[in-house]
Amino acid sequence: MEFSRIRLIWDTNLAGILILLCSALFQVWLSFCDQTRLSIIHKFSHSSVFLDSAGMTQLNFSVTWQMMDSLKDAAEQIWRMIWKDLFNENSFLIQTVGTTIWGVLCWLSLNSFFLVVDYTGRPQWLYKYKIQEEKNNPADRKKVLGTFKTALYNISVLNFVVLTVMYYPNTRWLGSLRSTGLLPTFGELVLQIWAFKIMEEFGNYYGHRILHMPQFYKYHKKHHEWTAPMSIVSSHCGTVEHILGNILPVAAGPYIFRSHLFVGWIWSLLVLFNTTVEHSASGYHLPLLYSAEGHDYHHKTFTSWYGTMAFLDVLHGTDKPFSGTVDGKRHFISCTLTPVNETVSDREDSCKVE
Repeated sequence: MEFSRIRLIWDTNLAGILILLCSALFQVWLSFCDQTRLSIIHKFSHSSVFLDSAGMTQLNFSVTWQMMDSLKDAAEQIWRMIWKDLFNENSFLIQTVGTTIWGVLCWLSLNSFFLVVDYTGRPQWLYKYKIQEEKNNPADRKKVLGTFKTALYNISVLNFVVLTVMYYPNTRWLGSLRSTGLLPTFGELVLQIWAFKIMEEFGNYYGHRILHMPQFYKYHKKHHEWTAPMSIVSSHCGTVEHILGNILPVAAGPYIFRSHLFVGWIWSLLVLFNTTVEHSASGYHLPLLYSAEGHDYHHKTFTSWYGTMAFLDVLHGTDKPFSGTVDGKRHFISCTLTPVNETVSDREDSCKVE
């Protein structure tokens, strides 16, 4: 396997890898702080001895732990308020109505900025970060409005219907998502999210490839009406594709793991953020956001790059048409304000990634 293709996997997942490493280090730090707190309690609980410098250092570690403990307590209080006051401890309502409302609020919040830019064409300075510079300057307002209506219908009405239909079979055979009890620890949250992501990638990649087969493409054609997509296009698709390609791969992890519903909501927020950036960045390759050059290439050519984490594309060779192009050479996280299309020239033979 060529080094450039291995690097493609690294560049695609760099942000997630860094988050995972930082999370692991943070978890180690919390464990250390917890041990320090127990040491302080044992040493000074029945003593009036003035703390020396070592004791003050231990106290600082304990304060760090107490701050995290306070954050978790606050999260649990908010969740109890949602569970008891808003949904009256009704598991069906919180998993159907609550999850739908949460999804709509997250979707609207994440898409609002890009929707304004795509609809109004302002601010103009943002256009220097566009990937397909000649497209959607600004986007056709009638087409944007139609796309918005379709996406909002899928995110709200269709999601609610599917969640309602799924509730009783899942409760009986897989076990309902937990709505009560203690929230997971930070470490448990991170591990579950990563497990969900890997499971979603398998469902997303193979499902996406099936939808591109001639006999099934009619169910996917609506999504590809945009060859230079915008953020709300992420949910612009037909009923069959939204259920099989968007909802089920995302919902599989939390239900199989029988996770706390709180984890499911955090996971859905991250998924919506990922797909929003993936499609909006197909319009804009912004600094510090992970690159969506691969998905932009997919919408532009209708081939190659069917997944989001790259490793299945590399495994099956569906990355090759993309990785050898100038788009592939631009597939990295930009850490400067200089647009990527200036950093990497359109002349492929002179491309050089900084």
